[in-house]
Parts: sequence; structure tokens; C-alpha cells
Amino acid sequence: MRRSTLTLVMTTLACSPHAPPPSPRVVVADSPAEGPPEPAAPREASPPKQEPREPLPPKSPPASTTWTTLTVAPGCELQIADAPADLGPPLTWAPCKGGPEGCLEAPTQTAEALAPDLDLMGLSRGGQVTIAALRSLSGPRSRYLLAPRDGLPFFAVEGPRDTQCSLGQIGLSDDGAVIEVAFDNDDGYASRAYLRGPLAEDAAWREVAAVLPRKQFRGFIGESVLSVGGRVVVEQNGGPLRWYDAEARRWQEVRGSHDGWECCASGHGDAVVFSYAAIPERPMAARLGERAHSLRPGPVAGMSPVMIDGARAVWLEGRGRDNNNIYKAIALWTADVVDGPALANARQVLPLSLKTMPTPQFGGGVVVIPMGERADGLMIVRLDPLEQRALRAPADQIVERVLWITSDEVAVRIGSGEMGGEPGVLRRIPLAALPPWTAK
Repeated sequence: MRRSTLTLVMTTLACSPHAPPPSPRVVVADSPAEGPPEPAAPREASPPKQEPREPLPPKSPPASTTWTTLTVAPGCELQIADAPADLGPPLTWAPCKGGPEGCLEAPTQTAEALAPDLDLMGLSRGGQVTIAALRSLSGPRSRYLLAPRDGLPFFAVEGPRDTQCSLGQIGLSDDGAVIEVAFDNDDGYASRAYLRGPLAEDAAWREVAAVLPRKQFRGFIGESVLSVGGRVVVEQNGGPLRWYDAEARRWQEVRGSHDGWECCASGHGDAVVFSYAAIPERPMAARLGERAHSLRPGPVAGMSPVMIDGARAVWLEGRGRDNNNIYKAIALWTADVVDGPALANARQVLPLSLKTMPTPQFGGGVVVIPMGERADGLMIVRLDPLEQRALRAPADQIVERVLWITSDEVAVRIGSGEMGGEPGVLRRIPLAALPPWTAK
């Protein structure tokens, strides 16, 4: 019942067309230093000249910038772009091949690579979409780019990809983003450093915000990273949630996050929302420094994690669960989010033809619900006014991942769903182009 938060760690079997990063001249501690400029990467072939739907992606400038070295630990160095916008947009969108009207797509694999060398995640909040693109480079190295959906990057960082120093996962929230760096690996457990900043260009991105030492937190297995109230929050597999108190220079536990098998954390402003994967599930919420409290009090047979977008929340709720985790009935619910945070005015939206509990996604007043069978695809539900549409992948493919959802589009990765299968493609599909929902 995990949510679709991604761990963007990739392995490529061949070099991508990107040039290797510049060799740093100076290791920075407190003051920035520039390295030599990176050689320009060759341009990809331009797509056929067709009229894409608005907004138009920006024109790609030459991919060159100077880089500053950030030393995370001895032997673990990152390169941070001094002018990330000069690297150009993370993706080039073109009209979909065989897709619905207005659909845009981008490949996950460049022509010279033998395996996909691009992974992507996105966050939609308040009508704005921020994307995090992870590109595999030669070396082997990786590059993270953070950018508006149709804009130029506001942050770019490169690092090695090995057991002793590697760019790890990323977490996006409306409060900002956190990038993990794994280092000092021993017996499968590594120390971790975290970069944190707002979803915009900011000096905070140029320093290490927190370090979680392996020797202090033995057996730590990270599940996700979050930005909550300007602080780094880490989710350990099963719990607890921890946040870094920069003033006290120590990690604090979210009180009450270790009272069960904690999962599915998400950040919203200065609060973190999570669930206990128990029977029945219990959605929880806490402001950092306060004890976690129940987000939906009262007896409930089963619940998905609660998804929040601004002042509104959605979730799935079931009744009549048997010992095989099969429900007699499951429905989509919504509520207002009030101070606390807490849910108010909870009400059922519509019943669903499901017997097991998936996790929905939510943005712009639109809910995406994975349906039970592969052929069913996704049900897209607009709350106001209530309408249901269907998103199904072409034959022999599946929707591998929902990337983001807004009031007028859904972005997905479509592919075979199999290791070593054909590389997936990223698609942005207008909701208006999707057919009405009909059960298969």
C-alpha cells in the first residue's frame, strides 16, 4: 500500500550523449569556487515540426555552465551548477505518436544509450508543477535537474554513482525539495547527507542541510525524504519519522510515529502526514515538535493514505474487510483540511468497483485512482463538477507511474512494466482528451 514516491536511482548500460562533468579545481568549504566550463553536449535531433499545445517549452540554450564543488565528506564531492538555466530545459516535449489530441511525450532513453537514462517525478501544487529529472551521465555519474514543468532549471547537481558516494533519492513537497547523498557505505548501510531548498533558486541549495551518520543510526533503511517547515525529514522503513533540528544540531523523532508500522509520509507546509499500516490503517498527522494525532478519528474498516492538496483532502475508505484483505465495498471520500491539521466535513464522493485498496493521487481538484485489473488502467475523477474519465495504456503496455496531476492534465510514464523491456515514454495528456469512464 505504498504511495508512489520515487527513489530515483538508475543504472545505465551505455554512455549517454552528455559530456562528462568538469574537473573541479577547488573544493569549497564556506566560499564558492568555480571549475572550468563543461564541454557542450551534442543536440538531440529536433522532432517533426508540429504545433504542440500551449504552453510552449522554452528554446534550449547551449548546455554550458561553470560548476562549484561541494564536499559532502572526504572522498564524496558534488558539482553544483552556477547557472543551471544555461543547461536548458530538462525535457523536450513533442506531439505523442498515436496519442490523443493535445498529448505531449518525451522519451526516457537517448539514442546512444542501451538502457533508459532518464527518470522523472513531479509535484503539482496550486496550479504549478515542479519536476525533478535524473539523468544518467558517463563516468558513471548522475545529474539532478529541478525546474518548472515548462521552464528552465533553478537547480542542478552532479555526482558519482558508486557505493561510496552517490546521488540518492529526492522528495518534493509544497515546502521545497530534499536530495539525498549516500556515502560511507559499509555492509549495505550508508551515511546520508541531505541538500534542501525551496522550489526556486536559492543559496540554501549550495550547502549540506543535514547529515545522518551510519554509525549513529545503525540499520537505517531510508524510505523517503521530505521538506517540512523548512526542515529535512527522513522516513525509515517501518518508522520512525525523524527531522533535523538545525538549532539543536540533532535528529528528533516525530513523537508518535513509532507506535506502529509507519508508512507513506508526505509533507504539507509545516506538517507531516503519514499512515500506520495496521488493520485497520490509521492516518496520522503532526507538526514538527508536536506529537502525532489521528487525522480521521472514529472506527474505519480500512483506509488508503490521505492525499492533501491545499485545503482539501481525498482518500479511499473500505468496509467489510475479510482475512484476505478483500473488501465488500470501497468508496472515494473527500474532506476539508483545517488547522491542526485535521479533516472536517468528511463526505463520500462515489462508490468504486474495487475489492482491494490502492493509493490515489490528487492535484488541482482531480483524483487519479488505479483500478483493479491491468486492462482497467486509471480512473480520473474531477470533484467539482463530478465527472469520471479513463486513462488506459496501449495494448501490451501499462501505466507504470503517475507523475503528476493538475486541473487540466495528467502526466504518466507508460511502458511494458517489465525489467529489460522496451523503454517507457513520458506523456502529458489533457484531461479533456480522455474518454468517459466505462468499466471493462
